[in-house]
Amino acid sequence: MINLNEKWTKVLSILKEEIPNESYNTWVLPLVPSVFEKNKLTLFSPHSFTAVTLKQSYGEIITRALAEVFKEPVQFEIIQDKILAENFEKAQRKVKKEEQKKITAEFSESKYDALKQMLSDCHLNTKYQFDNFVVGSYNKLAYGAALGVAEGKAGEKFNPLFIYGGSGLGKTHLIQAIGNYIFSKRKLKVKYVTTEEFLNDLLENLYHGVEKDTFTKGAEKNKRMTKFRQKYRSVDVLLIDDIQFVAGKARMEEELFNIFDALYQGGKQIVLTSDRLPSEIKGISDRLKTRFEWGLMADIGVPDLETRMAILKQLIDKEGQTGFSLEVIEFLASVYKNNIRELEGAYNKVCAYCSVYGEEPTLDIVKKAINYNSLSKKITIDFIINKTAEFFGISEEEIKGGSRVAAVAYARKAAIYAARELTGDSWQSIGNVLGNRKHSTIMYSYTEVKENMLRDDKLCDEINTLFNIINQS
Repeated sequence: MINLNEKWTKVLSILKEEIPNESYNTWVLPLVPSVFEKNKLTLFSPHSFTAVTLKQSYGEIITRALAEVFKEPVQFEIIQDKILAENFEKAQRKVKKEEQKKITAEFSESKYDALKQMLSDCHLNTKYQFDNFVVGSYNKLAYGAALGVAEGKAGEKFNPLFIYGGSGLGKTHLIQAIGNYIFSKRKLKVKYVTTEEFLNDLLENLYHGVEKDTFTKGAEKNKRMTKFRQKYRSVDVLLIDDIQFVAGKARMEEELFNIFDALYQGGKQIVLTSDRLPSEIKGISDRLKTRFEWGLMADIGVPDLETRMAILKQLIDKEGQTGFSLEVIEFLASVYKNNIRELEGAYNKVCAYCSVYGEEPTLDIVKKAINYNSLSKKITIDFIINKTAEFFGISEEEIKGGSRVAAVAYARKAAIYAARELTGDSWQSIGNVLGNRKHSTIMYSYTEVKENMLRDDKLCDEINTLFNIINQS
């Protein structure tokens, strides 16, 4: 007899690692397993359009997780359950009510009104400000452009402002800092939304109320869609985070295209963030890519060691923590090289560890807290070659082999650079894994990539993206 709840718990643990937190919490976590018959799992959901969202965006991931846990191919279907929906709505109302009580207790009436409007309409987080954004050579252009937009000094030449860079480097901080500044200083109407939230909003208005008759459903859908479009077109500043996720979603792209044109023609400011350049976002139309490129494209690169230390020091000072020596700060900043979010997460983990065990954050304690030994052993040359091959869409054998095809040689040099930077292994060790190549060949390839990155922004972006993939895998 299959314990369905136990199996589903294992499936959830896999999905949590592969699906973004927001999607996982919104769509996956509320699912309840109901029946498993003839290799088909039926799941209940409180949302009427969960099946559309999950099958379109994460169908393959869910199917793969089910097969891994059930040890055989498993199909799944998702059905809305009215009782589950009622309980979910009650729980949501209770959470919102508690949040409002908390806000009321912490703020005066005037501050509460402003914050309430910000949270409900702008969706901004007040912790993201220009004042607490650490500026370095790697993000100076993006910071300056963002501040210019916020102050209203940029004009049409920065519209849209397109900020791009790897995960966890500060894109969300900057785009929300723009919104917070404009809302508080210039009193304009601001709307911040992630692409995922935009999609959820669109689906809610497209599929809500599907149980009604055809005529009523059509009329109500038109009314809802009109309100949906007006909500995004009536703002002075529209901020959209992670725009790369519009790829492959034709209906969302169409709505976004029309909203973009309406705002742009009305002289309203648009700010977008992405993990890559518009030209590198596959699955979206050329007309949308072109519009993304109309204004200024500003990149955020990987911060150097000194900047990472400054970011960590600022966080420590802000929270009034003591005991973090310069040695410890430098150690953490050197371990977490390519993702500020991971650096901050490691710091929080250290603080929690010290609090639970009553320890001071010495170097040895910090290494225990972040499990440094396993971290340092995680990344190997073979692992880097595997991830590089996946990233460039070629085989590991081609990277290790003797092919001189341009695309293969390019990927091979990227793997060599990543291996040297992320493992610190000798030239000969890297050469041995890469088809017994001479250490001079490996050294030359590494130097070539390093020098080219200084003058080739596209190469620099690709290497940074590859580093993020390797470090997060």
